[in-house]
Amino acid sequence: MSETTKRGSTRDALAITAFRRLYIGSFLSGIGRWMQTAALGVLAWEISGSSKYLGAIIFANLGPLALLSLLGGSLADTGNRRKILFLTQVWQLAWTIVLAVNVADGVIDQKTLLVIVFIIGLGQGIYAPTFTSVIPELAGRNNLQAAVALNSMSMNGARVVGPALGGWLTSRFGFAEVFSLNAVTYLFVLAAIAFTRIPPASAEPRNLGDRLFGGFKIARRAPQVGRPLVLMSLFSFFCLPFIGQLPAIAEINMGIDAKSTQYGWFFAMFGFGALFGASLVGTVLLQARRDLLIRFSLISFGGTLAWLVFLRSIEVGYFAIFLVGLCYLILPTTLSTYWQEHVDENIRGRIAAIWVLSFGGTVPFGNLIAGPVIEATSLSTVLYASAIIAILLGIFFRLKPGPVIGEEILSQVGSN
Repeated sequence: MSETTKRGSTRDALAITAFRRLYIGSFLSGIGRWMQTAALGVLAWEISGSSKYLGAIIFANLGPLALLSLLGGSLADTGNRRKILFLTQVWQLAWTIVLAVNVADGVIDQKTLLVIVFIIGLGQGIYAPTFTSVIPELAGRNNLQAAVALNSMSMNGARVVGPALGGWLTSRFGFAEVFSLNAVTYLFVLAAIAFTRIPPASAEPRNLGDRLFGGFKIARRAPQVGRPLVLMSLFSFFCLPFIGQLPAIAEINMGIDAKSTQYGWFFAMFGFGALFGASLVGTVLLQARRDLLIRFSLISFGGTLAWLVFLRSIEVGYFAIFLVGLCYLILPTTLSTYWQEHVDENIRGRIAAIWVLSFGGTVPFGNLIAGPVIEATSLSTVLYASAIIAILLGIFFRLKPGPVIGEEILSQVGSN
């Protein structure tokens, strides 16, 4: 799709029943997931008081994306995608119940929490690239940017409601109740999957190497696909560890208890900003130039993150974290649309796997490194460095246009 082609609106995408059903189910389930994510950060901080352990929890939560996304992408292009989506959600539901039971039995130790969180993440490692590849097919190519924006709005709407609700439930009841309620919300997305017809995979079975690593070959050969993935990888690794450190920012910089309702709203304001940013991309900025959106997102994100780190007032901090979320979410929404417009359905799963790897799989490694560096230097030093890197990426990084590509490019790569 060229920059001048008229793009479908969010209303056009939501008019498609299959897309709307899965969209609503994933949103309701996402509320539970973000309740649990916020509660996990607070629980990890409560039992450790360590930025290093916070980084380890983020690694356990998101690390499976790095380990399994390539397998998930291969299955998305060649396997039964409806069954994959359903079974991976059942897996996460079952282990979330295990987490709730362990927390309810008493104070959970650090090692057990890490292991259970990692096991839950294994299901997400397969689910995420499959879900990413299915959504555009349900919405249609003309509605692609609107569908990506709606998906971002769903994720960040859940990011708003989930932490606020999770913070209130944690303070009023406890961690086990939050994790149990998350288990219940999995039923919504399971029902949506069960009643949605998902198109079968369209790729021809190839050798194992192309099935697992073909996405990397394609990305290297086609810069219109590869460059968005490289940019997202760099940004996620160097700039997104701040999300995992939000409990530390709240307590050290803002002077508020990470288990308080104030912190729940602080976390939620980031989601409000991201939700607003995604809605702008899906409406007001629908026809805007992608390169300008990306440049604006990176430079403004760096500036607002630096301002947030400088602040010591929670009242102003609410507004600052809102702006950070707004500026941040414009980037992945725009990049995701850009690469998906340039690939056929028969390779989308494998490219989606690298996207999940670049978007979520690099974050745990960034957090794993950021934690010890913070303890060796300071929280502010690491976050200021992240802000500077974001600004530099915005100044120097450029996208490259190109044609829509399909699985045939693998044969061309293999012949070179």
